[in-house]
Amino acid sequence: MEDFKKNLLKMGKTNRTVPAVLLIAAAFFLLFGIFLIPHKDQPFDPTSGGYASLNIVYVMGPFAEQTSDGRTVKKYYVAENDKGYWSIISTENSCPFPVYNETISDADLKAMVPQTAVGQSKKIPKKLAGYLVDYFNNNGFELSLSDYEQTLGDHYLDTTAPLMGSSLVLFIFSAVFFILSVIVLISFRKNSNHIQTRIQELMQDGEFEPLCQDFQSTDAAFYDRLGLAVSPHYLLDFSNLQYGFSVYPLDQFYNVFKCNMVNGQPTTSNYIALELKNGQRILVAACPNTSKSFNTALDMLKQSVNGGMQW
Repeated sequence: MEDFKKNLLKMGKTNRTVPAVLLIAAAFFLLFGIFLIPHKDQPFDPTSGGYASLNIVYVMGPFAEQTSDGRTVKKYYVAENDKGYWSIISTENSCPFPVYNETISDADLKAMVPQTAVGQSKKIPKKLAGYLVDYFNNNGFELSLSDYEQTLGDHYLDTTAPLMGSSLVLFIFSAVFFILSVIVLISFRKNSNHIQTRIQELMQDGEFEPLCQDFQSTDAAFYDRLGLAVSPHYLLDFSNLQYGFSVYPLDQFYNVFKCNMVNGQPTTSNYIALELKNGQRILVAACPNTSKSFNTALDMLKQSVNGGMQW
């Protein structure tokens, strides 16, 4: 009897692979996100990408601005580092670094203490390069689109890029998959409780013992993917787990066949249809495509149901 109960409770977890797949996906996105987090900032290299840091003494400009909905969201500057080299950086609208001829003058330069900027090294777009060349030429420096890379490189440091970057997106995906797996596991728990309640009802009514005995037959089978269990004299339908499962004695049916129509209308699902002697029809084992287990269950029911033509 205990084995029979266990088999019944397992039917409440018909898609046991689902939470496992969801948890594996959650773990994958979590680990991949951790892997992408920059654990150490490399010194900014104006010829390559990646997360980097730059010791900035002051900046000049801005030579370009990026707007969105009429608001300035990013500004581009020429930055001098602690070794006297120039690099291109971008900042938020409010620049956190000293701006030459704006907040500082030549007299202040010797006393300036470098500030470390951290961000993502990105390729300089052609349009931005045009603004950069114009800025230098307007300030007495000869520069062209063909040779600016030799002086300033072809990358700029975007200090507005979040350090988590794509890792944050992956963490969100991980959290979503984890929450979905928890929801599925909770539904499994609820389904098991409903089935347990149904078992108790059958035991109180004295109907569980004969059911258990019939499922001791070697011909009895549980089809978890179909939400169906069949014995020589009973059919158990788990399609509505909110109520546990339904018990149908097979001697009340006179016909069984495969059906793909509901209320006279064709559907994309296939069903096993069982007709009662009063003309009513019960549809079970809904599935988009007939499988081996579907056909096996159908054949078993055809053998058990007596009388009438079996399609």
